[in-house]
Amino acid sequence: MNDPIKVGFCVAYDWYLLEFALPLIYEEATLICLSIDKDRVSWSREYYPFDQRAFEELIRRVDTKKKITVYEDDFHLPALSPAENEIHQRTQLATFMGPGGWHIQLDCDEYFTNFKEFVHYLRNACSATSRPFNICCSLVTLYKKCEEGFLYIDPHSTANLEFIQIASKSPVYEHGRRNGHFNVFVDFKIIHQSWARSEEEIRQKLKSWGHNRDFDLEIYYEQWKSLTVGNYRERKNFHPLQPELWPGLAFGYGRNILEFVKNFDEKKFVSFSRVELLLKNSRIVAKLKSLF
Repeated sequence: MNDPIKVGFCVAYDWYLLEFALPLIYEEATLICLSIDKDRVSWSREYYPFDQRAFEELIRRVDTKKKITVYEDDFHLPALSPAENEIHQRTQLATFMGPGGWHIQLDCDEYFTNFKEFVHYLRNACSATSRPFNICCSLVTLYKKCEEGFLYIDPHSTANLEFIQIASKSPVYEHGRRNGHFNVFVDFKIIHQSWARSEEEIRQKLKSWGHNRDFDLEIYYEQWKSLTVGNYRERKNFHPLQPELWPGLAFGYGRNILEFVKNFDEKKFVSFSRVELLLKNSRIVAKLKSLF
């Protein structure tokens, strides 16, 4: 069954990363919606620089089949907190894309490694059910860009895998992209350019983070800045809030994101076994866990 594949992006100051994100999903998407605040104001009501001409040129260059629509609205409502404004934008984006089909929401710095196979899975492997559910993909978190490639989080075990609810036929957003629907975990990867940014962007990220009072920003920044291909193996247990969640780093070659995605060896990244996925995706097991 060829359900429509609707891909929505929440766009802001890092719109330029769409240059890498859009080509990875473009051919398989039925429609693509770029959602952006009409005043170029963040969820926390701060203006950000935005090159409108370059943004439009990027769309013209990528959108060879006229799949892309830009949706502008007010996503910085003063009565809402930043987290609530995010939920507002994601909800409005889903409404704008309309009912039916698969809804997939991404940020500009998130890149599918194999979107074609993911779409094939959605259309062929997901069992028909009237109950709403989410499809969850694991995240490969990029930590720093080096001259030869990228350093990324090596979770070492499935206990440290990070997942994001990424696709649903019943899109509901209660905490970012998360909701109370049943989660189905799949072995598809999304590369997240979370920390692999410029020094200026990392400083801004640390200062604006809601947990910025929970650790020493300057020490953490200097530790991040000092990382190289020569010393990254020495970095252990370094998540700023829960150190053990990031037990180590790995290195992947790529002068840019598209090269990194092409070179990324998924077999070397931690994944759930078939048995683990079977247990995690069992509604019966989930019910028993909730009872006991």
